[in-house]
Amino acid sequence: MVSSPAQAPLLQASHISKRFGITQALDDVSVSFLTGEVHALMGENGAGKSTLGKVLAGLHTPDSGTVTVYGAGGGAGRVLAPGSIQDAFAAGVRIVHQELAQCPNLSVAENLCLHDLPRKGFGLIDREAMNRRAAVLLAELEPGIDVRAPLEKLSPGHRQIVQIAASLDGGGGQGGGARVIVFDEPTSSLSIAEVDRLLAIIRQLAARGLTCVYVSHRMSEIFAVCDRVTVLRDGKYVATSVVKDIDESTLVEQMIGRKVPPPVRRARPALTSAASKSGLVVENLNSPGKVHDVSLVVEPGEILGVGGLVGAGRSELLDAIFGLDPSASGRVSCAGVELSVRGGNHAGVRASIAAGMGYVPEDRKLQGLFFQLGVGENIAVPVMPRLGSALGVRSIGRENSYIGERLKSFEVKTAGPTAVPGSLSGGNQQKLLIARWMGRETKVLLLDEPTRGIDVGTKAQIYALVRAAAEKGLAVLLVSSEMPELLALSDRLIVLSDGSATGELREGDMTQANILKLATQGH
Repeated sequence: MVSSPAQAPLLQASHISKRFGITQALDDVSVSFLTGEVHALMGENGAGKSTLGKVLAGLHTPDSGTVTVYGAGGGAGRVLAPGSIQDAFAAGVRIVHQELAQCPNLSVAENLCLHDLPRKGFGLIDREAMNRRAAVLLAELEPGIDVRAPLEKLSPGHRQIVQIAASLDGGGGQGGGARVIVFDEPTSSLSIAEVDRLLAIIRQLAARGLTCVYVSHRMSEIFAVCDRVTVLRDGKYVATSVVKDIDESTLVEQMIGRKVPPPVRRARPALTSAASKSGLVVENLNSPGKVHDVSLVVEPGEILGVGGLVGAGRSELLDAIFGLDPSASGRVSCAGVELSVRGGNHAGVRASIAAGMGYVPEDRKLQGLFFQLGVGENIAVPVMPRLGSALGVRSIGRENSYIGERLKSFEVKTAGPTAVPGSLSGGNQQKLLIARWMGRETKVLLLDEPTRGIDVGTKAQIYALVRAAAEKGLAVLLVSSEMPELLALSDRLIVLSDGSATGELREGDMTQANILKLATQGH
């Protein structure tokens, strides 16, 4: 759409403030959203964009301010009850969460109608009516989805579409259909093709007159799908711009308050075949149905990137190397220490850590951090035995010294070592996890999507940390779905497809086109 400043808003957030403990998440923020536009909310982790989206949808109660929904053509406004999901729903304001709020064990139709299951005599569920209603909801978005299929059988992209379809429903007599949909980081776990399809659906919804509020860190998506963009920084409103009138560098500067130079590929270090003995060696690694006969060498001071599409086996490769996959077989050597033999029997995660291997997994919430422990203990977990006494007694003094140095070196913003990870922004959670595994004794570092779900400022910091690790002599194996990131950080690349390595790219051949060519072999 072509938006005009004079156009009457459909949704208006006025003077919204929200505090969580000592953190001022939103500070007197006012933003208007127009009918039929895709309006981006951008900012660093902790800037307040997701908080504002949840205030709009009634999930958070603001400390002050109002949210108003206007009638068609700018008619009389309706001030929503603060923190009322029901009132926001009835007014047509919905939210599609980053972590899908679904029941994987139920069918697609059951998920779509769960809030208002159609009934027949004696209160029994009318499954035919339920399936017909679900099919109608999906008809314009993705009619090929089988509404009778278990949700858990669907791809992440199709599950996301099902959640969008659920947000469009106005069942239960609570009001009409959706008028505003807040999308909170909707593409964080999707493949390239699934992202393209989702963006097309969002444009389709906007063309129907829905207002789409789009929360994302991904610049390419903002410029591909959004009409206007509002930037928040440290909980404060910075600016609203028409997307076609702003460039990426200006948007980044608004987000972080300074210019960030674009990533530049580092100079490839001089490597020797003899040095590989102290790096990472993987030979004929196999895992049934996941990884097929993969071999690679990462020398000290080298960053080897791993490319491929979602489902290619990249995360499974790192799991097998680290010792998390008991079915894996092959040879893994870390800094000269043999961790597995050709018949399997990997020595395990403890042995990998003892040999100097660190692993930053893809999902920091489910696989990485201990949310019931403090920030300090999260950092010290792998090295507690080394910091303790010969009798195995913890040395709190040594731990505190180590933790303090780690927090300072990695610039983790936290209230203190006893603060829990849940109190940190996503970017600081990621730096906390990297601080744990990029320790003094680390010789080999496995990184799986190290910048997923973080803002451009923190991403630049993590790029610097990864490069610094290589400069210190670590052998780094890097998995990333962002091809510009792989190209900027990697000295060499291998590409996986269906669990097998389809080729290696070196300087001069490292292009997005070549990565995609190798990634789609066999598809």
